[in-house]
Amino acid sequence: MNEASRGVWGWAAAFALLVSMVFSWRLLPLRALPESGRQVREVTGLFASVSRKPDFAFGFRNVLSDVAWLEAVQVAGNLKMAPEDYDRLYELLNVEANFDPKFDIPYLLGGLVLGESPDHAQKALKVFERGKGQYPADWRFPFYTGFTHYFSLGDAVAGGRAMAEAARLPGSPVYLPGLASRMLSEAREPDVALALLAPIVRQESDPSRRAVLERRIREVTVERDIQTLEKALKSYRKKTGAVPRELSDLVRAGILPDIPEEPNGGRYFVDPGGKVRSDRMAQRLRVFQQK
Repeated sequence: MNEASRGVWGWAAAFALLVSMVFSWRLLPLRALPESGRQVREVTGLFASVSRKPDFAFGFRNVLSDVAWLEAVQVAGNLKMAPEDYDRLYELLNVEANFDPKFDIPYLLGGLVLGESPDHAQKALKVFERGKGQYPADWRFPFYTGFTHYFSLGDAVAGGRAMAEAARLPGSPVYLPGLASRMLSEAREPDVALALLAPIVRQESDPSRRAVLERRIREVTVERDIQTLEKALKSYRKKTGAVPRELSDLVRAGILPDIPEEPNGGRYFVDPGGKVRSDRMAQRLRVFQQK
């Protein structure tokens, strides 16, 4: 074997070692070990560095792209994502896109999940924008950009403009022009938001993205119900001079015909401070709360 061949095989061996390290990080339960967080960060940093120079991946780009996407799916699958989970998801989506920029699913699904956190909505927009750069004629990227502006950031103008852009692209749903005009002209109220969400969910055929949208419908429904119950509480206080101990008191007082069902299978209640809450959603949707 000549010197050049040994050099090539040396690089290949080194890269195979990197791949094995990445797979070990993905498959072994590092989080259960002491200092596992530091180990994961170190391997992730190495992985990210390689992704920024994908030509050094030789023939392993698809393999490394799949590893990054598998880890991103695992992070996004957490039922209760912490801020650091959203940060990690964003990093993994960038790594995946560096290795395989034409893989469209991570842009769409990853951006939607990031947009569930108002604090990470700007990162979601960056993911959609990067996907749009690869697929400029695909209406889904400006569509979900508009969705994030409206439902995560509360920016009806930016949301409507992005929806209007999506409506001009081939293959876009026929309801998009009307949706864009409603976003541009109507207030950000939960009832309006639910009316806007209905055709979006009906149109979405991908099960994963549909699940995210259906979860958003439940979140907006909770916010609508809590606002309704808060108004009823004010009427009860004005009528009786007291705070009801139970929400059923609102029905007995003739203020409400019934108490709405919590869409996540939980219940609404009045806390000791007189606030209405859901026992299934710890945080309310800030973007739809009354100012």
